[in-house]
Amino acid sequence: MPRLTARIEIDAPREHVFAAAEPVKMPEWTIHVTEVNVTEGDGRSAGTKDDTIISVTPRKNKLESVWTDYRPGETWARDFTGYLSGEERMTFTEAGGGTKVEWLYNYKPPFGIVGKIGALLVMSRVVQNNMESSLDNLKEALEL
Repeated sequence: MPRLTARIEIDAPREHVFAAAEPVKMPEWTIHVTEVNVTEGDGRSAGTKDDTIISVTPRKNKLESVWTDYRPGETWARDFTGYLSGEERMTFTEAGGGTKVEWLYNYKPPFGIVGKIGALLVMSRVVQNNMESSLDNLKEALEL
């Protein structure tokens, strides 16, 4: 299972960064998440479920997520199944008057051994680049 990490420091208060980066707002700043629709729960606590549409390949793919952690201003995490299965977590810590954001993304590629080879050769780099570029988008949106 590829384990990817992207980090960035944003010159904005932690609570502000968290509010902009929570799961339902991901389509506003990520490259690969086009929709997040809460299907169960309040969208503000662990146990919430959502359908997420991602575009890592040329076509859109659906993930079903269960939020495993949600602490405003600190962290959120969710497990997902569907086209890909895995988990992701974003953490937010104070850093010199701003916020350090760390995004962990662990996934199992589709298509068995062929998918594993594709992840090793190409897909993990594409997802890593998307994560890094998405965090750059978040930073640009929050630093005025």
